[in-house]
Amino acid sequence: MDKIDLHMHSSYSDDADFPVETVIARCQANGISTLAITDHNSAYSVLKAKTFASPSLNILSGIEIDCTFEGRNFHLLGYGFTPSDDFVTIHKHFNGIQREQTPKKFEKLRELNFYLDEQRLEQVCGGAIPQEEQMGEVILEDQRNADHPLLLPYRAGGSRSDMPLINFYWDFFGPGKVCYLPVTYPAMSTMVEVIRHNGGIPILAHIGANVKSHHSQVIDDVLKIGVMGVEVFSSYHSPELAEQLYQFTVGRSAFVTCGSDFHGRNKPKIEVGQCAYGPQHLAEIKRFVSAASA
Repeated sequence: MDKIDLHMHSSYSDDADFPVETVIARCQANGISTLAITDHNSAYSVLKAKTFASPSLNILSGIEIDCTFEGRNFHLLGYGFTPSDDFVTIHKHFNGIQREQTPKKFEKLRELNFYLDEQRLEQVCGGAIPQEEQMGEVILEDQRNADHPLLLPYRAGGSRSDMPLINFYWDFFGPGKVCYLPVTYPAMSTMVEVIRHNGGIPILAHIGANVKSHHSQVIDDVLKIGVMGVEVFSSYHSPELAEQLYQFTVGRSAFVTCGSDFHGRNKPKIEVGQCAYGPQHLAEIKRFVSAASA
């Protein structure tokens, strides 16, 4: 069966580790025949990734954009677009939001009596804007935090130690959590328009990570504003939810996609190609790949 992975991140994403060429080599070693690197709010990987395309390796342009729809934040994937200054603007705007929020995140963490060494954080980030996972990494390695009870679940043997950095992010900065900071990103409808204007296909990413119920209603609503499909097979979706999403999405004649959401050390349990679709789903995924490759 063909191996397809349409959601992964290179070091152009601030929360991922590996350069484009390493991610693609990893995909080739895992037998992947079609891929897209979908960096956060950045299309800078596209031109480099395309240089690795071959008759045996189809590489789609990709991006994952933070956006807001009906008061809730989502991720929107874009595929098959031609890079333009529109995507440079998206990246600059997102970085501006991140820079504004960074000191507020530090303050929230220190209110929990976590020691946070900003000089060490700068070293870990290599000059990039600090992400919550990197803040968690620096906090967890600081011996002054060794006995902090809130951090015990993320240490070896703890209940959240399987993926401590991404779990730190979700547990402290996820919606409704103690360090959560409300933020409004560009409207999803505007980002849909940008992707489509540049010849691409907008896809709703891992809906199970953003909403816990009424998935069908959300999908119907975003299809009305020009979203063209759903990332059905995702590391965030149980097999049961994926099958429900698959049947609903196909029933709406929308595109079905799949992705591992590979990052590297922030998500050590997730490897490229872990997309969990079956042979019965492959025709619909290939229908999307054909459209995005046109």
